[in-house]
Amino acid sequence: MRKFLAKLLTPPSFGEDENKTRVALYVHWIALVFMAAILLVVFFGKINAGSFALNFFDAALLGVLLLLGLIFWLSRRGGVRAASLLLVAILWVAVNGVAFLGSGVRDTSFIANFVVLIAAGLLLGWKAAVALSALTIATGFLLANAELAGITLGVYTPKSPIIFISETAYIFAIFAAFIWLLISGLENALEKARKGAAELKDTNLELNAATRNLEENQNALLVANQQLSQRAERINTIANISKTITLVQEIENLLPSLAATIGERFGYYHVGIFLLVETGGAALLRAANSEGGAQMIQRQYRVQVPSSDTIGMVAERGEARIADAAELQAARVRQPELPETQSQLALPLKVRELAIGVLDIQSTKPSAFTDEDVSTLQILADQAAIAIQNARSSEQAKDALLKAEIVSRQLTTQAWREYAEAQDHRGYRYDGIKPEPIRETVQFAENERPLIVPIRLRGQVIGNLKLNSTEAARRWTEDEKAMAEATAERVALALESARLLEEAQNRARREAFLSEVSTKLGASFQLDSILRDTVEELGQTFRSARVSFQLTNPEAVSLARSSNDNHADSETD
Repeated sequence: MRKFLAKLLTPPSFGEDENKTRVALYVHWIALVFMAAILLVVFFGKINAGSFALNFFDAALLGVLLLLGLIFWLSRRGGVRAASLLLVAILWVAVNGVAFLGSGVRDTSFIANFVVLIAAGLLLGWKAAVALSALTIATGFLLANAELAGITLGVYTPKSPIIFISETAYIFAIFAAFIWLLISGLENALEKARKGAAELKDTNLELNAATRNLEENQNALLVANQQLSQRAERINTIANISKTITLVQEIENLLPSLAATIGERFGYYHVGIFLLVETGGAALLRAANSEGGAQMIQRQYRVQVPSSDTIGMVAERGEARIADAAELQAARVRQPELPETQSQLALPLKVRELAIGVLDIQSTKPSAFTDEDVSTLQILADQAAIAIQNARSSEQAKDALLKAEIVSRQLTTQAWREYAEAQDHRGYRYDGIKPEPIRETVQFAENERPLIVPIRLRGQVIGNLKLNSTEAARRWTEDEKAMAEATAERVALALESARLLEEAQNRARREAFLSEVSTKLGASFQLDSILRDTVEELGQTFRSARVSFQLTNPEAVSLARSSNDNHADSETD
């Protein structure tokens, strides 16, 4: 029951709609106050009359009570505007109706119009209160004229002062309650306005702080975007440089091109490339883009590794380094050709985590290099190291290929010399009827101009294809020359294939002979049979030779060799 009453007496609330909540609060309490007032009037009226019988006036008051209950229920359901209109209308009709039925404008109830006007102002606004005031004034004149004309139902009867004061006090109490509601509402509104202003001020402060932070973040974002743009531009430049340097395979051309391209693209005062010498212990300046660097190359400038020099430390540790003031001062002493250097960055040229050199970059601006420059330019240094290593590998491969070609030519020359000497005839000649073998070099007369096409194999001439026209006026056409050259190429390949096949066959026969001899010798366990089988097999193989096998005394052979050596020495002396 207590919870129900507490819930019933609690004004309704409508969330974020503060005006509707405020009006609902006024409707709630006005309805409750008038409902309570009606009950008290009926109760004390019956006590004063000494009778509890209901009359027409009581019935009218109870009807108003029911209407107030309907208004109370309607406001709690959300119909605040309709409840407000209905409440003001009922109060105004009730007050002026009681005055009409009572003593007219002199009735105490007519004074209650002040309460109704305040209620109208609270619930419907000042416009409704002004309109209702005009209507109440007009109603007062009508009531006065009705009394003078004898139209009113009631007759004015002077009341005792106590009753008049009691009724007036009752009305003023209600009036005071409404004034309290009005003032408290205004004070609450002012308090909310103050809090809102304070919150607005705090919000403005927070907004200003957020604006400053946003500006700072915007500036930081602009700086970051600028850095990203610069980084992207540098990476794009590095990519272009990488494409350029990959086209150069000779290291003597690669290093100067690399130094010049880096200096030109990035605008650095000096770009030098140091490579570790093969013997170790030093890094030699091999290329530079500046005039001072060219002078240093002429005097074969090198840096010991390890050393306190920036280049030496980077070559030893394999880590990028920005030179400090002391290192720059020492570098000016060792490098007088570069007097304008204010900043220096050394980057390792590494291949598989092994430093092969150093990329030296110098600028005329103080503190020109940052950590961002180090991370970006290290990518360039890695690409340069790969290009240098590829160039070295290419040169090594070319040297190895050249040596292999020289050896192949020598072997080809030797093999064909031996092969040609082993042949019965040196070639063939076709005279228009049949081919004839050539046993000596063909000689041509002075007036003959043969077409001679060399037969080349691995760069070596192993023969000549000679064509001599039987007609003196004939000239060889380009097609005929091309046909002869193509024939020479195919002849060279065919001859080489035949020679290799013959060598393979000889090798196969040799291996078969050795295998057969090994099998026979392996089956013999007597010295005499081993010696007999050896000379027999060799004699059958080398048919035009006599083969003998004789055991000798090793000591006698040693003495014979010593005597021969001594005899040779004495002859030399």
